[in-house]
Amino acid sequence: MPTPLPIDRPLRLATVGAGQISELVLPAYLGRPDIEIVGICDREPGRLSRWAGVLPGALVTTELAELLATSPDVVDVLVPTPNHADVVTSVLDAGYHVQVQKPIARDLEGADQMLVAAERAGASLSILEDYLCYPPLQRLAEIVSSGEVGEPVGLHMKIVATGRGGWDVTPSSYEWQFDQARDGRGMLVFDHGWHQLAVAMSLFGPVRRIFGWIGSTEIVPGIVMDAPSTLVWEHVGGVRAVLEISFALDTYFRSTHYTGDERIEVTGSRGFVRCNRISACGIQEPSVVTYRDGETRGYHALDDTPPDAFAAMAAHTAAFFRGERPDPVMSGAEGRIVLATLLAGLDSARRTSPVDLAE
Repeated sequence: MPTPLPIDRPLRLATVGAGQISELVLPAYLGRPDIEIVGICDREPGRLSRWAGVLPGALVTTELAELLATSPDVVDVLVPTPNHADVVTSVLDAGYHVQVQKPIARDLEGADQMLVAAERAGASLSILEDYLCYPPLQRLAEIVSSGEVGEPVGLHMKIVATGRGGWDVTPSSYEWQFDQARDGRGMLVFDHGWHQLAVAMSLFGPVRRIFGWIGSTEIVPGIVMDAPSTLVWEHVGGVRAVLEISFALDTYFRSTHYTGDERIEVTGSRGFVRCNRISACGIQEPSVVTYRDGETRGYHALDDTPPDAFAAMAAHTAAFFRGERPDPVMSGAEGRIVLATLLAGLDSARRTSPVDLAE
């Protein structure tokens, strides 16, 4: 059975997967007195060598069984999305709590497989969804819930993807994404759009109806991005939302990590609140701005880089598994709902008609 929660010592954490996303996840854990990284596993020894010197007290291995022998309290699963279901199920069946990188799975069958395994093991299954911890988006949520801009009446989200700026991503980190895109799960709508739907649903609850209009742009021969694309939906509570995704190949955005320029704006009955950036710095203004009664207010001093989101996620992870917070950032069941909504949007694009989530 999994380690009972809470615990009164540092959280023993192991990680499966040392690809690109680990460059954001693992540094957030390092140096925290309430987290001890006990092991890291990946099938590629070259990826492991990058962390061997950084984690001198941790087991570095290519074998999952060896990793689990370190007796972690929780295992972070950071492998490519198509492998989530099998890896997570193996870890849960071995008797360990799991936190898995978003999206929860590539399909509902995989998500259900994981949820059944968690129930069978009596273990926690949570989703590593850093956008829900990003300080500017948390401030936006606080402003919306406070009523400062009035009753919410609309939500507008925008992603501008580009080929310039940001960090160098290894080709192997994209290969599985391109393979998945050929199956209708593109990098921008399925993988990145998950974040935006997760944020929208955390703000306004479940979605009643959704419509997707998915386009394509060939960036090099044989490589196609799923943009321009638009998702439109209505929450059960009545708020309507739109996600606009564009691909601007030659635009430069300053970024320490991913280059997507993102904006999220909630319109209220008395004004609006907007988050100007998440991944990249497209708008050189405060990361959060509000407007009401002819006046604007900017929030200049928020921690507003991708590492800040992961640092906040690490703090929440430690607090949850140590019994200091009642809930994870996103539960496995909540992750399944986001996935079902996202897949409904993709299905509606194929149908060329809206999909009712009650169907």
